Amino acid sequence: MSINWPQNGEYSVPSYQLSSLPFLSSSLISLGQVHVYEFPFVTKFINVANKGTLSTDRIALAFTERGFSTGNFITLDQGDTVHEDIRTTRMYISCSQGSAVDYQVFCGITNIPEKMFLTITGSNGHPGVG
Repeated sequence: MSINWPQNGEYSVPSYQLSSLPFLSSSLISLGQVHVYEFPFVTKFINVANKGTLSTDRIALAFTERGFSTGNFITLDQGDTVHEDIRTTRMYISCSQGSAVDYQVFCGITNIPEKMFLTITGSNGHPGVG
């Protein structure tokens, strides 16, 4: 009898149907900084909120580091929130305007290991990410 049970992969539908495990983080980011979130498991959804206090506070969210230089990112002005069903193992947040911006990250994590997920990159057939 084998002890090498198959692992869940990126197309494991039951893994996305189960309730996800929480991942929470709150950080302060300075102008020009990039924070990288590397998840050990694939996300089911992401929620990023710009909690800056000034109307000029702006952060940017991308899924590759190169996304910032190629225009493949979204911006969140002060008070904005993005909530999307996104499968990823890596996320980049940058402060694009403001001196120090507070933001919060809330993600749902599946039981799919990072090593069982595809690499998201523009050179790997995903033209909209980097």
